[in-house]
Amino acid sequence: MFEFLEILIVAVAQGIGEFLPISSSGHNAVVNALFERFGVPLARDNSEFLKLNILLHVGSLAAVLIVFRQRIMEMLADERRILIVCAATVPAVAVGLPIHQWAPWMENCLPLISGCFIVTGILLLLTLKTPEGGKTVLTMTWKDAMIIGCAQAVAILPGVSRSGTTIVAGLFCKLKREEAAAFSFILSIPVIAGSGVLEIRSMFKTASAEKGTISDGLLMIGMLVSCVVGIAALVWLLDWLKKGKLWYFALWVFVMSPFTLMLALTSPPDNADGKNADIMRGVPQTPANSAPDETPKSPLDAKPELQDTDDAAAMEAERERILAEEKTKEETMIAEEHAAVPLVENPDKLIPLNPQHRIWVDIEQKRVVMIGRVVLREGLLELLACRVRTKEHESLLSVRVEPHLIHTALLVVNARQGEPMKVSKDGEFTPATGDKISITLHWQENGEKKSCPAQDWVWDAANSGEDAKKPMSSYWVFSGSREYQDEEGQTHYVADESGELFGLSNFIGSILDIPIQSSSENAKLQFACFTERIPPLDTLVTIVLTPVP
Repeated sequence: MFEFLEILIVAVAQGIGEFLPISSSGHNAVVNALFERFGVPLARDNSEFLKLNILLHVGSLAAVLIVFRQRIMEMLADERRILIVCAATVPAVAVGLPIHQWAPWMENCLPLISGCFIVTGILLLLTLKTPEGGKTVLTMTWKDAMIIGCAQAVAILPGVSRSGTTIVAGLFCKLKREEAAAFSFILSIPVIAGSGVLEIRSMFKTASAEKGTISDGLLMIGMLVSCVVGIAALVWLLDWLKKGKLWYFALWVFVMSPFTLMLALTSPPDNADGKNADIMRGVPQTPANSAPDETPKSPLDAKPELQDTDDAAAMEAERERILAEEKTKEETMIAEEHAAVPLVENPDKLIPLNPQHRIWVDIEQKRVVMIGRVVLREGLLELLACRVRTKEHESLLSVRVEPHLIHTALLVVNARQGEPMKVSKDGEFTPATGDKISITLHWQENGEKKSCPAQDWVWDAANSGEDAKKPMSSYWVFSGSREYQDEEGQTHYVADESGELFGLSNFIGSILDIPIQSSSENAKLQFACFTERIPPLDTLVTIVLTPVP
């Protein structure tokens, strides 16, 4: 039910925003941020979200073709008009492709969108003092086409309305109102189609082997709703344009601007495990093949018995203070990680796998790159790396990336997945299999860039002594985490729930495991932190995974 409502909201936002001069990209980012705030993100898998986005664009494209079918047929019969549309499309392509490749973060940057909403509102207000001209598409000049095309290029910025800027530019070039609108939306055909092609390309790059949670039926409903709402929005806009009411939409974007900024300044809920979304969707919180974790997540979860009301009030005040400090620290760390540039050669060749996560793939050098953080420097280890806010008390590094995205990234760079380790009923151990994965760590210390194999930070405590420490000699293999089905038949990726990324003890949930037997019992842990070699806590670390043939 929640998925249907989400699809409906996104489709309506796309259908309205694509054609009304209020910016579909800006409103889609706001809707997506609201879903995250309420803990019910529409799609946990990036390729699945791209598939939805493509179908919504197909619906918008169909709306233009239906409403302007007669105009389009006339244009196809006139070579000059075809060339004018092509010329006006060039600026958007020249600006849009570099932004899509090098600055995908802009699509969800709410402070930027808030400012762009203001720009859209100002442009719409200009229509109050822009008199209607007498030009038509047949009589417009090449200069007019390039001015409108440049306006469309500016609208690549999320929050700047494509239809609003191009219509205003058309009116500035002395086109009739209806002609300005018609040219604007005919000009949108190659842009919408082109953005769909880019999304298809991105979808293939981030394709996941896991079955999506959004059914094909819901995707088709989204496309149909986008088309129908788009047609209604086009008819509405054309009617208001005839009456000179285009500036009315400025009031809406002026309201959306402070709302978007407020949303940007408000932190999302602590939902690292996606549990709110799972609860809303009716997904059990404990896998059928694992025991619930009874360890308190925080000292705050184990409150002593309170003696009186004053003690309770004091405890609650202290709890709120600690939570506020943790929230501020978390926001600072997220901002620091998003500002960090990967410490690798040729970072410009890295392709972001997901704009909301610090993970990239390098197709040429076949490597996966992500940003992590040092969270442990002393003591025994069960993991080299875990997902943030999971097993940081027994892991050297933590990473703010969903495990299934790491799995997907390894598949993208042609790493072959094997099988997790197995233990038979007779106690016979079968090690994990899969392509060998080299893990290299890069960091800065005292202004100097340093690098080393991940093994150098791990002490083989079982096979060496304090007086002569030896780094671990084993390597990692791409075993891939196990999956399980809940009572409703839905498939779950174990690593997404356990947070186990790169193991030092054998776990069926680890994405990478060592191909030797290594106990996870506290008394038998084999590996420990090589403290002398590990930089200070909270040091940002670039983690590079490279498949080894």
